[in-house]
Amino acid sequence: MSFQKLLFSLFINLCMMRLITNIDASTTTSQCLSHQQFMLLNMKHNLIYNPSKSTKLVHWNQSGVVDCCQWNGVSCNNGHVIGLDLSQESISGGLYNSSSLFNFEHLHSLNLAFNNFGSFIPSDIVKLKNLRHLNLSNAGFCGQIPKGIFQIQTLKTLDVSNNEELEGSLPEFPQHGQLDTLILSNTNFFGQLVSSISNLKQLSTLDLSNCQFNGTLPDSLSELTNLVHLDLSYNRFSGPLPSFNKSKNLQYLSLLQNELAGSILSTQWEELLNLCIINLGDNFFSGKIPKSLFTIPSLKEVTLSDNGFEGLLDEFQNATASTLELVDLSINKLEGPVPLSLFGLKRLSLLNLSSNKFNGTIHLDTIHKKLPYLRVLGLSNNKLSVEITDDDPSLSFFPNLTNVLLASCNLKKFPSFLKNQPKLFDLDLSNNLIQGPIPNWIWKFDSMVSLNLSNNLLTDLEGPLENPNSSLLMIDLHSNQIRGSIPYFTKYVVHLDFSNNEFSFIPPNIEKYLPFMFYLSLTNNSFHGKIPESFCNCSSIRMLDLSHNNFDGPIPKCLIARNNTLRLLNLAGNKLTGHIYDTIFSSTCNLRYLDLNANLLRGTIPNSLANCQKLEVLNLGNNSLSDEFPCFLGNITTLQVLVLRSNKLHGPIDCSHNTSHWKMLRVVDLASNKFVGTLPGKLLQSWTAMMDDGNYTKENGIYLYFNMYDFGHYIRYKDMLALINIAIVKRLAKIFANDPPYIFDDIAELGFTFGIGVIILPLIFWKKWRLWYWKHVDDLLWRIIPQLDFVYEQHGQHKYRTLRWISA
Repeated sequence: MSFQKLLFSLFINLCMMRLITNIDASTTTSQCLSHQQFMLLNMKHNLIYNPSKSTKLVHWNQSGVVDCCQWNGVSCNNGHVIGLDLSQESISGGLYNSSSLFNFEHLHSLNLAFNNFGSFIPSDIVKLKNLRHLNLSNAGFCGQIPKGIFQIQTLKTLDVSNNEELEGSLPEFPQHGQLDTLILSNTNFFGQLVSSISNLKQLSTLDLSNCQFNGTLPDSLSELTNLVHLDLSYNRFSGPLPSFNKSKNLQYLSLLQNELAGSILSTQWEELLNLCIINLGDNFFSGKIPKSLFTIPSLKEVTLSDNGFEGLLDEFQNATASTLELVDLSINKLEGPVPLSLFGLKRLSLLNLSSNKFNGTIHLDTIHKKLPYLRVLGLSNNKLSVEITDDDPSLSFFPNLTNVLLASCNLKKFPSFLKNQPKLFDLDLSNNLIQGPIPNWIWKFDSMVSLNLSNNLLTDLEGPLENPNSSLLMIDLHSNQIRGSIPYFTKYVVHLDFSNNEFSFIPPNIEKYLPFMFYLSLTNNSFHGKIPESFCNCSSIRMLDLSHNNFDGPIPKCLIARNNTLRLLNLAGNKLTGHIYDTIFSSTCNLRYLDLNANLLRGTIPNSLANCQKLEVLNLGNNSLSDEFPCFLGNITTLQVLVLRSNKLHGPIDCSHNTSHWKMLRVVDLASNKFVGTLPGKLLQSWTAMMDDGNYTKENGIYLYFNMYDFGHYIRYKDMLALINIAIVKRLAKIFANDPPYIFDDIAELGFTFGIGVIILPLIFWKKWRLWYWKHVDDLLWRIIPQLDFVYEQHGQHKYRTLRWISA
């Protein structure tokens, strides 16, 4: 979940804790009844918790406090326990129906948040007939939620968020339901949003974000007149957007990353005078953006990024009086000049117009005075020219800038005003016409995390390069003309792309300078000689691409031996000789992608390759390997691409003695060998993934996963941080401690795009070999697989950026 959503979740929990501890405070003077105290102690006895971290349970019946109504976390009314707050008590080991907890028949409020129960939610929870407030968030519950929990007639607040293994679906809600807060975010709830949701007339907060919901949004959603906070982001809702005009108190609306479509009309927003945040990003909305959206009097943030909005963006009135602080219209089809009224939003801190079709010239030195609070400026990948007439480094342009995204802006030199931006986190000047050396001042930003100078005409790096305080995690210099030794900048770097340059020297002991390296690409440079064994000592590396250089000699044994940590190893297009060592691939092999194509390797295909049970791409083509058809690889059920062309392989292609075959295999290239006999029909028929059914939707496409970090589709920032060394996590925490959440969200998304996260690639065949891939994975795969070209395609309401296979 994003940092912003985490803050909201914590806010809700704090409010509920306060409510539980203060409920009916005026009537808690009576002593608790003896049987109530007995049940509390019995419950404590049956709970497993950590006394050293407990601030409530550990003190019950101790320190001379006899009255259980005075115990921490306990609230009473007339001697009966009506409130229990056992949040953050380090409880583990499960909660069961036999617990005396469910015998507190007067209980109004129960808070078990921030524990680690690791069990189902007991069905006996429905015995708590008087329950009004129930908080089970972040508690480690799993399995099916008891459906009766929604039928507790007195229940007003239900929060089961952040239990990632908890699942269920929404029931039909009864008439006159009392729920005013329903939070199911970050769980495995699925199914449709039922139309009876409108029966919850008191509902003010509905958060179903980051679940598995699908289907169209019911029109009855517009009947929730008391709605204040609605978050349906990160699901698969489809269809048009219903009207929320009756929800006049609505302040927060997020439908981010769904499959909603259609246009948005000005009439949908006219009555929402209290709306502060609207996020419709990453959907399939189209048509024009109504200018009335920018004139909602209370609006602070509007995010419409990654949709299909098109046409001109109209000027709007009273921009200087607007409360807007964030405008993100990136990744759409907007065209024409950028409206001047956008530059009149004087409170603006984020303006991202990247990846549209805007044209014209933007003069930064004339707009910087109008936007004194601007922190994020995104103008990349349009048809814009960015100019700075008076580029005096002493001028204080945009004194608060943290993210500068000026890719493809026809820049011919480094903007000098950047020298005076000490808070820069993210700088993207890629795909411009900047030539000459990279100035040394660009390495001196202590807070910079990401730097992209790729696709320019840069030739050298101006020294000195040292900055012991540097926080750079990602550096992309690919596709320039930089010569000499590869530089090293900071020990925190996790992603380095120096591909498509003229580097020729790798410094010794490279692991000392890059201890946290995850991704390193040196493809298509001028390196020669043996592959340095110092790469073997880079303990964190998962993607190593040394292809298309002039390396010679044998493949270092120690490099292949890193197959338990490496996910991608590409040594193609060199002059490597010798054998592929047979005993190197261990039973713990984690390789997904192995490319040794176009070398001078000889000998046999190693039998130990069968240990790589997660291998998806194997390319041994264009060598001098002499062996039979490798039927022993048939037990690798994940294999999707197998290239053995142009070797000296011989004998029949007969795997009839094998019980397992490559059912996921999509590409097989055996050309230019010495195979004999007939093609076995039974073997070909077992390659069922090649049987194209002509249906190319995102839902049923076959996905080729280059899963570098061993977690699934959904991007969870805590997963990312868990993979990065604790030193980097601490560094990030220090940098982003006082910054708004969108700053880190932007950097985190970039991190996943460039190798810190999951690379997802749908693989579909249609006329030619075509590799389709999902959103936010830019040209990383193109640099891994050079036979790919980009094409944009639209299928119905679904948009894809296509990677097309170019035949040799």
